[in-house]
Amino acid sequence: MREAPPVSPKLTREKNRARSRAMAEAVISSFAATLKTEARKRGGFLTLPDLDELDVSFREKTAELTDVFEMAFNDAMREQEDLKWNQIKRPAFDRLMVKRFDHMLMVKDRDGVPHGTFPRRFLPGFFLALNMLLGPEAMENFHKRSDKIMTQVMKGIIPVDWELLDQNDEMKDIIIDGQLAIAWQFNDTQKRTKWFIQLVNANLAPVHEKATQVEANWEMDHIAFIRLINSLLHDLKIAVNDAQQWKHLKRRHPDAKRDEITAILQRLS
Repeated sequence: MREAPPVSPKLTREKNRARSRAMAEAVISSFAATLKTEARKRGGFLTLPDLDELDVSFREKTAELTDVFEMAFNDAMREQEDLKWNQIKRPAFDRLMVKRFDHMLMVKDRDGVPHGTFPRRFLPGFFLALNMLLGPEAMENFHKRSDKIMTQVMKGIIPVDWELLDQNDEMKDIIIDGQLAIAWQFNDTQKRTKWFIQLVNANLAPVHEKATQVEANWEMDHIAFIRLINSLLHDLKIAVNDAQQWKHLKRRHPDAKRDEITAILQRLS
């Protein structure tokens, strides 16, 4: 699979410029509005004592302006985190499996506290578990099939449009095939669940120096696992409950038993 291209310095500069402009406009707008209001109160003129009073007023707006700046800086941090994730060298299949639960990955909000269920440091353990659940031969097959579709869909265009790729019918089949293979591995639900949780926790990435206490102390528990596995197998759930989709799946997997898969999914709910 081709490596993701580096983030465009020009694009980064443009975004930073726009963000800085928005911050500057917020400050100027606040000052100008106050000056105009006070000038009108004083017949259209401001004296030096008036400006001294306004200086105090402006300083009182520090908290308000700090919120504006903090929001901009946090937006930049979230953007950088997303860009880093987008450049992780993973095959298309892996990326699209993570896409099933990436809305639950932790991001830092305006308060600087990470919100979400999973820190990104859990991903190495997840990928290890995924490889072990599917096995090397099956995983290689999923990678080859997915990368082939990606090449056909993107036609050399970079960066990859993961939403577009995810909407491809053949890619949808590959994802559901992968989810079916994963679900089968949870036939002994209790034993496999315990194994999965232990494997993830034993392979968490090292704590980053800028990590919060929440991220640093995080470990997967049963509740987090249930949220993960239900998001990960979401497409399969839909297929099992839809007669037309199940018929389509059955053509690819004649040995698949609908009641067995339904029972496994229910135990994982």
